[in-house]
Amino acid sequence: MKKKRITIKGKQATYYESRDNGQAVILVHGFSSCSSIFIRQLIDSVLSYQYRLIAVDFIGHGNADVSDKPERDYTINGLGEFLVDFTSALGIDEAVYVGHNVGANIIIEAINKLRNPIGLVLLSAIPFSNPISMGMFINEDFLSILSKAGVDDSEVHQMASWFVEKDTVYPDFIPEVIRKADIKTREILFGSINKGEFEDQLKRLKELKIPIASYIGENDQIFDIEHFKNISMPTLWQGNIQIIKNAGHIFFYENPADFNVSFESYLNSVFN
Repeated sequence: MKKKRITIKGKQATYYESRDNGQAVILVHGFSSCSSIFIRQLIDSVLSYQYRLIAVDFIGHGNADVSDKPERDYTINGLGEFLVDFTSALGIDEAVYVGHNVGANIIIEAINKLRNPIGLVLLSAIPFSNPISMGMFINEDFLSILSKAGVDDSEVHQMASWFVEKDTVYPDFIPEVIRKADIKTREILFGSINKGEFEDQLKRLKELKIPIASYIGENDQIFDIEHFKNISMPTLWQGNIQIIKNAGHIFFYENPADFNVSFESYLNSVFN
């Protein structure tokens, strides 16, 4: 795995790449997160050997520069444009796109502008209706903190605790990742979502012809699993939502053994 830097519209961003060539898999982090959330896929000996796994920090997140035009760059459309510019800069002509929570929504918003996406993977992610349905969320406290410009230390740790199973110790790096995100990102991103500044994603998924895989941890503390079962995705891989046992919102980090095997099977079905 290599750590690299790239300039997108005058702003520096960090990304990780498992190899320099091969079939591309773009890993997209979610809110108040960064590329390192996918470390257990990037270093997996099987996945990293077979595929060119690429994970980037969105502008305003991780080790990327902070935007000087946040009202534009931190919206769902602005982050989608960043993703399009990033893949174009790397010359990605064909790829499977993988998004965690809002990262998946950003992919869906940008998918018609991406070069030849051949697969879509949703990780703890529910496509947004327009207007957005709040019934997908389990915890109203989560929503109130999610949209705040700044969070204090206790709220940072509360957010971190929602990333994993209830009463489970969360990884030490999660609070640090949350703190590193520009304090404006949450307020502006979820402000743009609440204003309906995006296409109806449920309709868009019905129109997609590419295979879609959807995963969730069985003990997710943020999203209601039952809500997932009511989403119509005609090209849903294996015809079912994939539920990862003994894991929460970042199940791909908590239980990589189970997830990576299933993820490899999906990728093999798309690329081969």
